[in-house]
Amino acid sequence: MGDAAGPTGGAMTIDERDPDRTELLETRAPAGAVANGDSLARGTRLGRYRVDALLGRGGMGEVYRAEQLEPVRRTVALKLLRGRTLDARRKAHFEIERQVLAQMRHPAIAQIYDADTTADGHPFFAMEFIDGQPIVSYCEAKALPLARRLELFIEVCEGVQHAHQKGVIHRDLKPGNLLVDEVDGRAHPKIIDFGIATASSLAGAHEVAGTPDYMSPEQAAGDPALLDTRSDVYSLGVVLCELLTGQRPTVAGETVTDRNRTLRLPSAQLATLPPGDAARIAQARGQRLGAMRRVLRGELDWVVAKAMQHDRGDRYASAAALADDLRRFLSGRPVQAVPASRLYAWRKFARRHRPGIAAATIALVALLGGLALSLHGLMQARAQRAIAEQRSGELEKVVAFQQATLEGIDIEAMGRGMGEALRGQVSRANPGDAEAFTRELDRASTTDIARQLLDGNVLAGAERAIERDFGAEPGLAADLRESVARVRLALGMYEGAAAGFAQVADHRRRALGPRDRRTLQAVEGQALALLRAGQAQRAQDLLRPVLPLSGDWSETDELGVRLEMAESEAIAALGDRERALSLQQPLLQRLQGALGPRHPLALRVATNVAINEGATGNPERAVAQFQRILALQLERHGEDHDETRRAMGNLAAFHADAGNYQAASELNRRLVEVNTRLLGANHPTTLSNRSNLATDLSDLGRLDEAWPELNAVVDARARVLGPDHPQTLRSQLARASLLAKMGRSAEAERAFRDLIDARTRVLGADHPDTLAARIRLADLFAATARSGQALALLEAVQRQARAAGGPALRFADQAASLAAELRDTAQADAPAALR
Repeated sequence: MGDAAGPTGGAMTIDERDPDRTELLETRAPAGAVANGDSLARGTRLGRYRVDALLGRGGMGEVYRAEQLEPVRRTVALKLLRGRTLDARRKAHFEIERQVLAQMRHPAIAQIYDADTTADGHPFFAMEFIDGQPIVSYCEAKALPLARRLELFIEVCEGVQHAHQKGVIHRDLKPGNLLVDEVDGRAHPKIIDFGIATASSLAGAHEVAGTPDYMSPEQAAGDPALLDTRSDVYSLGVVLCELLTGQRPTVAGETVTDRNRTLRLPSAQLATLPPGDAARIAQARGQRLGAMRRVLRGELDWVVAKAMQHDRGDRYASAAALADDLRRFLSGRPVQAVPASRLYAWRKFARRHRPGIAAATIALVALLGGLALSLHGLMQARAQRAIAEQRSGELEKVVAFQQATLEGIDIEAMGRGMGEALRGQVSRANPGDAEAFTRELDRASTTDIARQLLDGNVLAGAERAIERDFGAEPGLAADLRESVARVRLALGMYEGAAAGFAQVADHRRRALGPRDRRTLQAVEGQALALLRAGQAQRAQDLLRPVLPLSGDWSETDELGVRLEMAESEAIAALGDRERALSLQQPLLQRLQGALGPRHPLALRVATNVAINEGATGNPERAVAQFQRILALQLERHGEDHDETRRAMGNLAAFHADAGNYQAASELNRRLVEVNTRLLGANHPTTLSNRSNLATDLSDLGRLDEAWPELNAVVDARARVLGPDHPQTLRSQLARASLLAKMGRSAEAERAFRDLIDARTRVLGADHPDTLAARIRLADLFAATARSGQALALLEAVQRQARAAGGPALRFADQAASLAAELRDTAQADAPAALR
């Protein structure tokens, strides 16, 4: 156990080999010295204090552990000055000192509780009892890493600065007077012996109080006029060196006033040790030996050197300045002690922002490469403009090739590659930081970063280049913008894709007319992007006026069919699946009659029909339809084709609706694997598969597996699609339902209410999705024995759904059915006398 305070004076009663002894270096024999008496016996009373045990003795007095008996009971450190009999002048100084010490209030300073004088005229202090170890011993025993050692030392500097602001110079800062105590498992330093050091200095003007190994040159010289707060800064520099290397910067007894003495810095101290010992010291500080040497030589040598300058004017101006430089070191900012240079400042900036700079470098290389290729292509385009006008078909093939190349970019793989490159760079440059950097990188989504870089640097850069270089050729510019928009659509950047298609459609309406196929092609792309972005109403408003424009086309024209399908998808997304079916079923019969049931267009419409039939209460028929469609798509395209994966996902969804959760989970798990490989884990399509898989696991009762996956999907959808996107809200509904299944009803209720508020804001109070969420909340009320609340909510849903009409009516029927069941259950459970 460490002492509350170290011994208070000369070395007469301390082992001469103890390097931390506090000595009085006498320049002449003290006048009127009084010999020390015997130690106080256990149980001796000094005022309201009862002595328990002697903790230490020095030339100036003794330190006891004692119990304060009144007005509160607590353990204190009692420091009794018995080495001098104080005259009236010294008693006045003592009273001033008591007042100064009483003003100090800092968590890093041992608190003075009381001061008094014994009956025979010897002053004493009662202060906080610190059950700790000297700071160097504590750090070595705990093998604290370098950063934590410096954090503790910074707290010490802050305490010293507080004392200096109160006009108190410690003059005996050393590890033995810097104790570390643990509070709630966390280490905190405490500075002790303030009162003794200052009181000792008052005992004789020609005595030098302190410990030679930690003493500044001016303090060792014995001239009080030269002593100021920078003397304590020097002592702190010695302690810092010992924390860094386990050794003081000079051997014992070497503190002298010789200005020519060369200071041996921490890196030099480490170099003098045998390699095995040096490696153990570095390892105890969480560093490899080579890295430790670089850290010391690079910056910490400069900090120690500045703190221990022979000329006090060259030292840190204060303990606060020393602490600030160490904070700079820990945060990766330039250290003031290091000579200023642009190279040093840039190196610190680069280390502090290594992940961002690495990512920016990757983006810059990609951007510069893309710009170089673009410039080359533009130069070629200008040189061959006349030929290109004659060979527009070849130009379209080039654009299509570039579009296909960009659409095929694996964002997930790009993100993984970026993360691995960053980890490798950090591991090679500074292995000690690799683990911390990996933890921070794992909190980020490198896939999202890759998507943002691709969008912000490559695609946005391409759009700027189109605007700049093809302004005089608006038709060609529109073709290139359409290519960029289709890339964004393929990569799940739906908002940007919709904006790009809109710009193309506007130009073509003006240049080619609203009926031109190329105009309607851009409109169809814009509508599809809006649907994927969850903006079904905007998509329907866009499509309604253009559908009559294709009336004179063939009934099987692919673009016309796609426009009809987009309109029906928008209607279904708005909740009116019956009307969507009324449009899709005649279209399917027309296509099957003209093209056959296996034609890709017929299969796409059949897919939409099966979805809406299943969603309107016939999941078994939908399962049969999708089993047939999936078999055809597998035969035609194989597993990786997008039409095959779409059929697989729909089949899984309706297996779940039909109650076959095991089959649904197997299909969704396979889809997650395939789409993660092809599109990336955070692509909107993959997130839909992951959400469905989590719901399947919940329905199978595997709640512990479902919960983390569903949370990850909600977070990813909010990040990729936005917090108010319908798919994000759909995942939030699944999470609320899962909370209810897990018995966390209070959390589930909050989640349902938040979801209802969001759907009301985004979709409207009458939207089927909003009404469905309110019915789910009523289910929760019923399940938690709140029948009255459940019935009230179901009746409100019935009224609202009937008033809204249209697709909402089926929710009125559903709410009425649930309310009737709830009333029947309540009546059956009631006592016979009450029926």
